[in-house]
Amino acid sequence: MSVLRWLPSLVLLLPWLLAPVAPSNAIRVRDLAGPYAFRLLDWETVRLGERADRVWAGLFGTTSVRPSDADTLKAYFQATPRPRELRPQVEVALERLIGQAYQAGGLSGFVPLLPDRLFPPVLVALTPPPNVLVIAPRTELRVIGSSVVQAMDVPTQERLEASADSTNVSSLVAPIGGLATYPSMVLDEAPDRVLAAAAHEWLHQYLIFYPLGRGYWNTQETREINETTADMIGQEVGGQLATSLGLTPKTTPPAPRSAQPAFDFRAFMRATRVQTEQFLKDGQVVAAEGYMQARRDELQQHGIQIRKLNQAYFALNGSYGEGFAASPSNPIPRLLRTLRAQSPSLGDFIVRVRDVTTIAELRAATQP
Repeated sequence: MSVLRWLPSLVLLLPWLLAPVAPSNAIRVRDLAGPYAFRLLDWETVRLGERADRVWAGLFGTTSVRPSDADTLKAYFQATPRPRELRPQVEVALERLIGQAYQAGGLSGFVPLLPDRLFPPVLVALTPPPNVLVIAPRTELRVIGSSVVQAMDVPTQERLEASADSTNVSSLVAPIGGLATYPSMVLDEAPDRVLAAAAHEWLHQYLIFYPLGRGYWNTQETREINETTADMIGQEVGGQLATSLGLTPKTTPPAPRSAQPAFDFRAFMRATRVQTEQFLKDGQVVAAEGYMQARRDELQQHGIQIRKLNQAYFALNGSYGEGFAASPSNPIPRLLRTLRAQSPSLGDFIVRVRDVTTIAELRAATQP
């Protein structure tokens, strides 16, 4: 069992151990974030110890879905407020259902002695994830560093961002919906989102043992392929489970048409990104920053509050190729959908994509 204590360290630190040496500016930013750091390894060690029996079951025991798992999830998600005492049972049910979904899709582990097991075993903690400090260069929309930090009030966020920005970068302290720690942190929200997020975060953990996961911090391109893959498959697996369990959100009747067309947030943000990228391409950094501030103020007129709209915001949220902050010209989502359509099973798709780290490789993978 002593090996289990080091599993979270391996899953968490492998990207940093295999990534290029950080530049001195990134080290300075990390030092600035130090007083606000969230102690991930401490958190993982405690939570993993509490779940050691579940890891053991995932490796060597019984992980078959039980008839009571669906009832447990329904009882939990339909209750108001949600009963905290049921949370451990809900986590176990989520682990079994998601693990079975991946295995039913044809995916298996790579551990020779455990060919019929997922590795790492699916392990979930329903808990609010911490925040993340994201760093981007002022001249580009790409992530060059991040630090997991504690939840903090807005004035503290702004002080930390101001300290980071003094190193001539763009920074943002932002909440996140999940984190691929071990166990993965998943925000306790709507059931379909919980299922999708848990499936998403497990795929990150799986990919860390392959080039697509190991190269996460090497380039923005690899990061976007990784995140878009996890998001796409998380939605596929989570959506199928939510439907089969009867946990999909209730549909609401469409609102009556009005003379005023509805505000299209996605189109607005994508147009904002395109213009920002053009400013930066032309070397007009100050103009780009002024433009993003003006667009943020315009959003407020539509009742949409974004605390800070800058390069780091687009770098973080643009990593999800299908998202509202991604570039409309990004070929990654289209190529991944093509590869998924060409793959006879979910497992086959994951095996094919796990070695892909560039758009050129992804494009080649879709060729007949």
